[in-house]
Amino acid sequence: MKHQRAAALAFAALVAMPSLAAAETDFATVGKIACVPDSVTNCSEPGKCTTRDATERDKAQVLVIDFAAKTISMRRGTEERTVGKVTEDKAEGGVRTIVMTEGEGTRSRTARMTLTSAGKLSIQFGEGGNKAEATCSAS
Repeated sequence: MKHQRAAALAFAALVAMPSLAAAETDFATVGKIACVPDSVTNCSEPGKCTTRDATERDKAQVLVIDFAAKTISMRRGTEERTVGKVTEDKAEGGVRTIVMTEGEGTRSRTARMTLTSAGKLSIQFGEGGNKAEATCSAS
């Protein structure tokens, strides 16, 4: 009986560890994060949008933001490819604001992101309402 109780307590502690680690992470100053999508919103035109939960395929693509190197990449399995640069990074009031620039010159695009102290990332793509929500951890 004692062994079963000890095993149950050990299991409960293991389950709680990731959430405790996220609670202890200072996302305003962390050097690198990895984010898994929770939901995606696509808009055909302003005001005509659909939001859906992230699929397993979406979740297999991890967004990696390296604040020290000022790079943003997508990781799928062991492959990682750079998709943009961190061109703005500010922390204020427990929220980190990030701007990513993808491409160069007249063909460049930007995405605006906010990262909360709880590790929740919101990404706004352009002006059309397309966005994504993700959960991040220190990487």
